[in-house]
Amino acid sequence: MKPITIELDKERSLLLDLNAMAEFEDVTGKNLFQIGSNFSAKDFRALLWACMLHEDEELTLKDVGQMIHPGNMEYIQNKITEVYDKQMPDSEGKTAKNAKRAAGQQSS
Repeated sequence: MKPITIELDKERSLLLDLNAMAEFEDVTGKNLFQIGSNFSAKDFRALLWACMLHEDEELTLKDVGQMIHPGNMEYIQNKITEVYDKQMPDSEGKTAKNAKRAAGQQSS
């Protein structure tokens, strides 16, 4: 699984592995597989934080909150969507990227 690069306070990388999913669940009490449209600002911050812990275990939720502002929220949302699409398995264990490839569609 290859991390996705993101520019915040510096160049960082996002990785949505099992550790990130577990950290997200620990701080939000929500299962990432079942979150659906009930995604709050705290969830947004927590997911970004959890996806960056692989490279900086000292990073706090408040640190990440200071990196997010109205001018970069759409950019961050797009990066989180990219991470989710490329790294999150579907019900058959395929990532969205691999599922598109298997269906003969172009992946981004």
